[in-house]
Amino acid sequence: MESKLCTKKVNIEKKCDQIEVMNLQIKELAEQVEACKAERDEVKKHYDDVMNEDGNVIAKLKFQLQTLEKKVADRQAEYEQSVAKCNEVKQKGKEDIYNKDLLIQRLDFDTARVEKSIPKIEADLVILEQMASK
Repeated sequence: MESKLCTKKVNIEKKCDQIEVMNLQIKELAEQVEACKAERDEVKKHYDDVMNEDGNVIAKLKFQLQTLEKKVADRQAEYEQSVAKCNEVKQKGKEDIYNKDLLIQRLDFDTARVEKSIPKIEADLVILEQMASK
């Protein structure tokens, strides 16, 4: 259908004054240029809108990333403090156990010494009492 109309248009243009046909073609081209400019402006506006939306999304994501990275860093610091505190408590516990173990060994040694010395002292007391009663 379009090709028939174009052929008919060209045949009629051949019969008309060439200057008027050129003016008509210039007018049609000007309309096409304006239509293309309007379409270009719409496309540019749509592009700018999409880029603005994408920019907003990217900014939000960057903010969320920074917030999460800060939270992770804070949690990492807390974890490291907890590990250090745990190690400190373990070390103190080991020292306490070692010190108590030494104390128990000393008490065992002293108990064994006293158990040996008490009978000897009692025997000496008996001898001394006999000497004192004479």
